[in-house]
Amino acid sequence: MALKTRITEMLGIEHPIVQGGMQWVGTAEMASAVSNAGGLGIITGLTQPSAEALRDEIERCKGMTTSRSA
Repeated sequence: MALKTRITEMLGIEHPIVQGGMQWVGTAEMASAVSNAGGLGIITGLTQPSAEALRDEIERCKGMTTSRSA
């Protein structure tokens, strides 16, 4: 059952669950799993050694998530 709150409407997510930033754990795999389950997955920027690596991780996450927008 999806909850409808101001934050779920504003962010277009199904559940008001926000993954906290967790260094070394906040990777594309974790963020995409949370996002695909209907929450808001977070990639931890400081886990990446460079801006380019962070960009690549974001692209990897995009490829691992499904869009729910209509």
